[in-house]
Amino acid sequence: MMPLRDDVQRVLDRRAFFAMTGRVATGAAVAGVASLLAARFAGAQATQSAASNVEMNADAYKPVRRPPKPGATPQMDRTAIEAFERNLACPCPCTLDVYSCRTTDLNCGISPAVHGDVQALVDGGYSASEIMAAMTATYGDFILMTPRKQGFNLLAWFAPFAMLGIGAVAIAALLRSWRRNARNAAAARASSMARRDATVDPSGTDATPEELARLDAALRGDA
Repeated sequence: MMPLRDDVQRVLDRRAFFAMTGRVATGAAVAGVASLLAARFAGAQATQSAASNVEMNADAYKPVRRPPKPGATPQMDRTAIEAFERNLACPCPCTLDVYSCRTTDLNCGISPAVHGDVQALVDGGYSASEIMAAMTATYGDFILMTPRKQGFNLLAWFAPFAMLGIGAVAIAALLRSWRRNARNAAAARASSMARRDATVDPSGTDATPEELARLDAALRGDA
């Protein structure tokens, strides 16, 4: 009977082993399929993001072209171009200047294109003021990192200072009102004290009229 039991146990162990192996294989297959689906989903997202960037860039970018001047000589070096591009707002939604955007956001296709236009205008012999005029003529003042100090833009420059001036005038008026109220309160207290002192007996005593009357009556009774 013992060998039969051993054979039965070995059969059961083999079945358990194959069942466990099947579960492991099934789990590995499920994990592999999940990983494949995740990779495909990530790839689809990346493709969709790239497509949206291309569409955004195509809508936001506006070429700025001018014919080269006769005998064109660049008037700006690399450092001057970088400083110039820091004054240009990138038309993409990043809110950075063109130089910062093209050197930090590798997915932006607008700032490199704007830089190419700036470089072409520099090579064409145009000065910084002429390039800026060309940029604003194409994009408007939205291409500027800071508004120009002319026309309606003056409001953006002077409004903060005007608000500070108005605040200072209001604070000064409030302080004058407080001082005036303090002086009036002090004058009222002084007047009240003067009226109270006027009721004091001329002889110099601080007794009230009622106390003086009782004292007078007492003195008369003693007499």
